[in-house]
Amino acid sequence: MSKEKIIHAAIEVFSENGYHRASMDEIALRAQVAKGTLYYNFPSKSQLFKTVVKAGFEDIMRRTEADLNAPLPLEEMIFRIIRHHLDLFLESRHFAHIVFNEISNGIEQDVLDELKQLRREHLNFLAKILEEGKCEQNLLRDLDANLAAASIVGTMESACNYYLSHQDEYSRQDLEHFIFTIITKGLFISID
Repeated sequence: MSKEKIIHAAIEVFSENGYHRASMDEIALRAQVAKGTLYYNFPSKSQLFKTVVKAGFEDIMRRTEADLNAPLPLEEMIFRIIRHHLDLFLESRHFAHIVFNEISNGIEQDVLDELKQLRREHLNFLAKILEEGKCEQNLLRDLDANLAAASIVGTMESACNYYLSHQDEYSRQDLEHFIFTIITKGLFISID
């Protein structure tokens, strides 16, 4: 339970203050745990930051994998991938801020390398879904699946970042529909 409280507090503090200005003291205070408890669970700020980002990306992959166990049409799979990303970014605005603004902001190289590897794993996961859809269902254009996965994630992140500062102009449904349309029109041979 303490670990979850620490991670939740860390997400808020990293989001509000940025990685460099965030302090372990403030995270412990916000989590309402002793500093010893904080350092027992996370020996350094960089390790805590890595844990926060890793947990978010693993959550996206876990939700998506669980959702895609059933055989679904590729269009539905892509829609669910989009929805899971949006759920994470929009339900946890603090996490979204970290992803959009802090991931490469002067973080220790070893932690940055691990986060880059995690991002590569996430892109490989999406690329595998696209590659299978291209081969098995013959619906996708002959595109490089890795580049397409990177484009999908980039599109979602950019659109979410914009949406978070313009929520009075668009609904969540508008955002989902827009991203789905942009992505599928580029990927699919023909789609209505």
